[in-house]
Amino acid sequence: NPADFHTLRKRIEDLSVRKNVPANCLYYLATPPSLFVPVVDQLRHAGLTMKGSAGAPWSRIIVEKPFGSDLQSALALNEQITTAFDEDQIFRIDHYLGKETVQNIMVLRFANSIFEPVWNNKYVDHVQISASEALGVGRRGGYYDQTGAIRDMLQNHMMHLLALVAMEPPASLAADAIRNEKVQVLRSLRPISPLCAAKDVVRGQYVEGVVDGHEVPPYRREPGVAAESVTETFAALKVHIDNWRWAGVPFYLRTGKRLAERRTEISVHFK
Repeated sequence: NPADFHTLRKRIEDLSVRKNVPANCLYYLATPPSLFVPVVDQLRHAGLTMKGSAGAPWSRIIVEKPFGSDLQSALALNEQITTAFDEDQIFRIDHYLGKETVQNIMVLRFANSIFEPVWNNKYVDHVQISASEALGVGRRGGYYDQTGAIRDMLQNHMMHLLALVAMEPPASLAADAIRNEKVQVLRSLRPISPLCAAKDVVRGQYVEGVVDGHEVPPYRREPGVAAESVTETFAALKVHIDNWRWAGVPFYLRTGKRLAERRTEISVHFK
């Protein structure tokens, strides 16, 4: 409702006057992805996309994953958001990176002189990155059936873990420096051809079973899931990073729901 956004603007302005503070705004889009563009458009029409120039109030927008469903839709979404916000106002985030253990990966890598000399293909045989969940999709069936394990977990959360494990030391701990090194890892990933996909990629879907003495339904009978759905709830793949450090070292990534236990694990196997 466009009127709600104008009401929001008036509320922000009133609070700014009453509290004697700048009307700075941080918008976190905790909405279905289909609402990202309508929300951004209404913020723009209501005059709530302040740039913060010359000491004026500023605004920032945080967009959670999934950011589009493929390259084309991600580019289109990016173009639509940047009609309202400048690039330095936009934060595309993955909440998984906020986990303390994930943040500690860089400390393990670069603040520990024991590991860095052996963190390469001369000493490492392979790396396994797993993110398993014991629960099913629950009440997220409608969303999950349009997404699947690859888009929900693998192409974002697990790729970030892969990049943190495999990246080169950044020039500094600034966000841009870390991002640039992670991008280099992703650019070095060997494309998985259709021929290799048959043996290097596995997709699956959970069926009915018993968990803690209680019967649980198969994925296709979860609320909101299509009866003939082919959406994967499990995905595993082998990837290669073609650079000087990791050439010849396979990385195994796996994630899924209704597995034996909930566990996120990075396992580096030395020769």
